[in-house]
Amino acid sequence: MFPDLPGPPLDTRTLLFATAMVSFVMAAFTASVARSMPEQARGLRLWTLANSAAGVAFLMYFLRGHIPFGLSFVGANVAVTAVPALFLHAQARLLDAPPRRQLSRWAVGLATVSVLPALFDPHLGWLAAVVVSGAIATLAGAIAHLMWTDPQARTLASSRFVGLAAASAAAAVAWRAGSSAWRALQGMSYDIHATAPAHTVSLLLGGLFLVAASVSFMSTVHELSRRAISERARRDGLTGVLTRTAFYEEARQRLAAQPGARYAVAMIDVDHFKRINDGHGHAAGDQAIVHLAREVSANARVGDLVGRYGGEEFIVLLDGADLAAAHRFGQRLVDSVRQTSVRLPNGLSLSCTVSAGVAEGLPTRTAGSQDLEQTIALADAALYIAKAQGRDRVHSALEAT
Repeated sequence: MFPDLPGPPLDTRTLLFATAMVSFVMAAFTASVARSMPEQARGLRLWTLANSAAGVAFLMYFLRGHIPFGLSFVGANVAVTAVPALFLHAQARLLDAPPRRQLSRWAVGLATVSVLPALFDPHLGWLAAVVVSGAIATLAGAIAHLMWTDPQARTLASSRFVGLAAASAAAAVAWRAGSSAWRALQGMSYDIHATAPAHTVSLLLGGLFLVAASVSFMSTVHELSRRAISERARRDGLTGVLTRTAFYEEARQRLAAQPGARYAVAMIDVDHFKRINDGHGHAAGDQAIVHLAREVSANARVGDLVGRYGGEEFIVLLDGADLAAAHRFGQRLVDSVRQTSVRLPNGLSLSCTVSAGVAEGLPTRTAGSQDLEQTIALADAALYIAKAQGRDRVHSALEAT
């Protein structure tokens, strides 16, 4: 038989202190992660502030009765309202979503004003409970709305959990706001002590949400970092457009998803590129390639695919374009490059021209890779004809037959 040993007391103050310490540890952890993930550093710093604010709030609740009441009451309630506001900003920053600054300012501002009457009359603490709880519920609801509606967030598995946790927290805190208002209308006294049951339940629920949200937030950070690394691998290091392999993969996937859809391909090449390298150096050649990549991307439409085919040659998949539209695109590009100049590292300018060949996608039933390859071959053949005819021009595959 094992002896019946008494366990440690699980009182409210101990839980408040433990939650404060966990919040500070999470703040230190996210701060250290921010230094190793510069791309997500802003979002991580905001979440570090959110954890720090939570730590301050729970610590002040724990110290109530041992520090001035004004500090423990005003400071704790303002800090606890700042937590969802900072978390909302952190998530928006991480997802590149529009920040809800106006909502956060109003929520924190109203919470700050609502706690001041209790400094003169503790019985007015119900006003702070209603306004602070309402502000937190509103911010938590905004978090849930962001996680459920933002296009990028909806691709993340963790966003559903964060949205559910935020919605649950919003409902629980809204219930507390309504309960506090109802008690005030009934003339019941308001217990302002940190160890009151209502305080204990809401604060512990808030602590659980904070821990769950932190885990999910870090999961989102790592998922976005993984996607960024994967995307960088698909991009040409010099120009930022798709690599040849990535272009083929994405083009095949797109055409397979739309069998029979109309498309065209354009092949573009810098004229007399060897002269640029021989006369101005390889750095100038690189600048010419970068310049062409910018011009191609600027003249392409949002839905078009742009890739570096190899060396100074680029390829564009023109979605939904026929041969005439592809020819117009090629002509715009040729004219644009001719009318602009390349800025060299030594401060001088260099003029260059390009040639382009375009071809309309072959009629297909399955949009297989063989059809794409044949269309590219036609566009490439048209490119060589454009060069043979004097360069600085666009040629259509139909003209070659």
